[in-house]
Amino acid sequence: MRFTRSTQWVLVVVATLLTIASGQISSVVRQPPSQQYSSPQQQQQAARQQKYSGNINLVSDSVTNLAQRIARAISNQKSKTEIFSPVSIAGALSLLLLGSGGQTQKELLKVMGLDTGALSFQDIHLGFGRLFQDLVSNEPSLEPLVTWRQNDKCNRFDEEEDDEDYPLPPAANSANDTQVEIHLANGIFAQDGTAFDDRYNALAKKLYKSELQYLDFVGSESKSVRTINGWVYNQTRGRIGDILSNISPETILLIVNTLYFRGLWEEPFLNLATRPRRFFPNGPDGPGSFDVPTMAKSGCMPYYLWKEENVRVLGVPYQQNVTMYIFFPNDSTRARVTALHEKLSAQTVNEIVTKMTMKSVSLLLPQMHVSNAFSLKSAFQQMGLYALFDRETADLYHLLTSKRRGDGGEELEDIFEALEDTKENAIQYLMKQNPNCVVLEKQGVDRVTCLKDSCRLGGDVCVCCADSDDDFRRRRRDTATDYGGDQANSTIYVTEMLHKVDLVVNERGTEGGAATATLIDRISSQITFLVNGPFLMIIREETTRLPLFYGSIFSPK
Repeated sequence: MRFTRSTQWVLVVVATLLTIASGQISSVVRQPPSQQYSSPQQQQQAARQQKYSGNINLVSDSVTNLAQRIARAISNQKSKTEIFSPVSIAGALSLLLLGSGGQTQKELLKVMGLDTGALSFQDIHLGFGRLFQDLVSNEPSLEPLVTWRQNDKCNRFDEEEDDEDYPLPPAANSANDTQVEIHLANGIFAQDGTAFDDRYNALAKKLYKSELQYLDFVGSESKSVRTINGWVYNQTRGRIGDILSNISPETILLIVNTLYFRGLWEEPFLNLATRPRRFFPNGPDGPGSFDVPTMAKSGCMPYYLWKEENVRVLGVPYQQNVTMYIFFPNDSTRARVTALHEKLSAQTVNEIVTKMTMKSVSLLLPQMHVSNAFSLKSAFQQMGLYALFDRETADLYHLLTSKRRGDGGEELEDIFEALEDTKENAIQYLMKQNPNCVVLEKQGVDRVTCLKDSCRLGGDVCVCCADSDDDFRRRRRDTATDYGGDQANSTIYVTEMLHKVDLVVNERGTEGGAATATLIDRISSQITFLVNGPFLMIIREETTRLPLFYGSIFSPK
């Protein structure tokens, strides 16, 4: 018997928008774990990973930890879903970090979990760049070494004997049925006349693949709104097109990061098995239950019983290295799912994925079409990020061209050296040389003169050790004369951060009824995994370990 393969898919679309008053940029890259491997292919992959595993793993794990903190900050008793894209948010934050300094940079690093000193400013941005690049890559060499993928046999029945009667479904032939599509885009929309720092612009393009457009926010606000929404619409394949409704007259820059994900399941759901089943948003004994179309399939899937938390964890693989992980507490309720966020650090997630083993599973999973839109500004302020949103204290001056270079500015031979060429790093260097150093900042001093004076140039600031405390003074960059060109405002700061997600999980196509029924009857599953209550979901790209999608589902409708 043969049956046609249905094409089950999930579609995740995300847009993160930052409004900067007084910009905008984009990006892409990734990485995994290390063990002992025997085959030449595994050894080759392990060697590739070892080359950059340390720093990139730290950057990757910071995104999962950021997701955990955001989930706690946006928790709301009335929400139906608290789903969001950590990758999209991290992409937008990394572009802000690239142009930040002072207290703003310190707070950004802390919120992003990158303030431990284990990574330099250069390591952080090179790490993000590589992770985003690998994330959208289809290179076979980037095949992940996830433990459970190394042994994907359940031994539930004699494979050779059954393969003769029940061959695997053929692959989808439709030109539109690509196995997995991940598309990241970063757009910078700037007010006409805004002058960007050359080094910032070069790094944003090189590391984050940013796309810059100039618009007239003041003179043609409605046209600018249509242009930006149209760009988001195109980047998200039509799923999101209304992230922006108006633009403040103070705005000089909008940073928009989008994520589009579409993937086929590794093993299809059975289309004719979908039927209404009861969903209990307040637990099996709670009020408010309702029927929801629930998909069904049986097959080999990674499974782990998290005994300490009384939670069952199931991985539902997509093709090409992406997995949906479902964390489902026994007798699940909203409170039990919300409490999970306290436990799911990057280390915990990585350990659970490593401990998962392949089991024969009968899965019943609700169809889903959920969306979520919220302000990240309030969430980040709860997490300790204040300076970014304050007109008086925000330090994003590295975004814009300034007059602080004494001789017009020397270009570095390698633009990546600019990642280390910051005032903060210069101060740190001098403090190592002289722990009693009292920092003095000299204005309008070129690189050659600065170095002759045994000082150090950081960005566009000549930093020296003063002879006494009397020489100490701190520079406030709060006047329009700090900038080159005709910048419209004396300070630049973020006025709003918006995040919008649209998620569809379903199956489509047809499948032979007789063959379907027979296949189900032949499978004796070890595990029945009925998702009929609130659950936490992570859609993770295995090669980079980046969470594309993260959050609680309290209602699949």
